[in-house]
Amino acid sequence: MGPVFEEICTEYLWRQAKAHALPFIPAVIGKWWGTNPLLKQQDDIDILALDKTETEGIFCECKYRNRPMPMEEYDDLVQATAAFPKVTKKHLIFFSKGGYTQPVIERAQREGTQLLSISDLF
Repeated sequence: MGPVFEEICTEYLWRQAKAHALPFIPAVIGKWWGTNPLLKQQDDIDILALDKTETEGIFCECKYRNRPMPMEEYDDLVQATAAFPKVTKKHLIFFSKGGYTQPVIERAQREGTQLLSISDLF
């Protein structure tokens, strides 16, 4: 079900872009995988949206699990953004079926990160 959830989240992002509800209008929205220079290993980003200059991006993680998303998942996405040093303005969005742990909620509030649930998608 994970890949289907990622597709639903991608469609949501496109709808938000068309409604001008994102920080910028993406030139591209898709999935990314490659070598992360910080980790020196393969990494992936479930959904990546970049502006036409590739200096602003939205980095998304999609979790279709019944349990709340832990801080480790948040940290993993932050580390994955290091593969894009040219992107100087980074926005994070998490999509989670099972909600979020309290530390994740508090950090997201401090950092301006969006935490979305299934009900937000429709």
